[in-house]
Amino acid sequence: MNSHVLRISSKVSGYVEKVLVDDNLKVKKGELMVKIDPRDYLARVAFADAFRILAQTEWLRLRQLSVINALSSFNYDLTLASNLITRSILRLESLSLGYTDIYCPLEGKITNKRVEPGDYVSTGQYLFSIVSDDSWVVGNFKEKQLNKIRPGQPALVKIAAYPQKWLTAHVDSIQKGTKNAFSSYSPEDLTLNYVKTSQRVPVKVLLDEPLPKDYANLGPWMTVTLRVQVGKDTPIYPLSLLYSLLTLTLIWFLWKMAKKFLPGKFQKLDSFTS
Repeated sequence: MNSHVLRISSKVSGYVEKVLVDDNLKVKKGELMVKIDPRDYLARVAFADAFRILAQTEWLRLRQLSVINALSSFNYDLTLASNLITRSILRLESLSLGYTDIYCPLEGKITNKRVEPGDYVSTGQYLFSIVSDDSWVVGNFKEKQLNKIRPGQPALVKIAAYPQKWLTAHVDSIQKGTKNAFSSYSPEDLTLNYVKTSQRVPVKVLLDEPLPKDYANLGPWMTVTLRVQVGKDTPIYPLSLLYSLLTLTLIWFLWKMAKKFLPGKFQKLDSFTS
């Protein structure tokens, strides 16, 4: 099984003031999860706003002088640039202040929580993960099996944690490349080996219906059994065999009836063949 797993990190550094989530807690999109002490960033915003007011006041004063040609163009451009720079600094500090509140970006479950109130977190530090509610299956098939697998083919999925039921699904897509091609470690060079090991190619399979409520504990990397129906002629084969048996039975019955009602001709035929 696979799901979307989002790693939550802090965009700013500071001491954690509140942690409003816990392990295995269900969260909704837009919900406040962590609050970092904002007092340092409030002071930075006030400092940047004061510089912005000073630069704007100076620019307005020198603009009046430029109207009467009492100011050089260089000084006017310098004050205009200072006004724009201080506004940009205020925006950056306001963004940093907003990052002290960490909100939930998607609906899911909290896992692997590594932050507590009072902890000091750095920029980019991992706090916890959110596992989304959507799930899909990735089957690692051998290279020789791919010539029979196509998107849209029906499939059956049985989850190891819930083995009492098969779930209907279908093939969504096939990865372009083997599993080892995107691994952190370089794949083994098979060009000089006499024995060629079969590579595995991930095939994405989607469930046809939402999971039942009692399947709420499913998560990434859980084991499943996957069966893909690669051809539509398989269920027709028993019917063709039955049709052949019925045809032979009918021929045998007609032969017996012909010998019963036409004995003379068949006796001559039997004597000739003997």
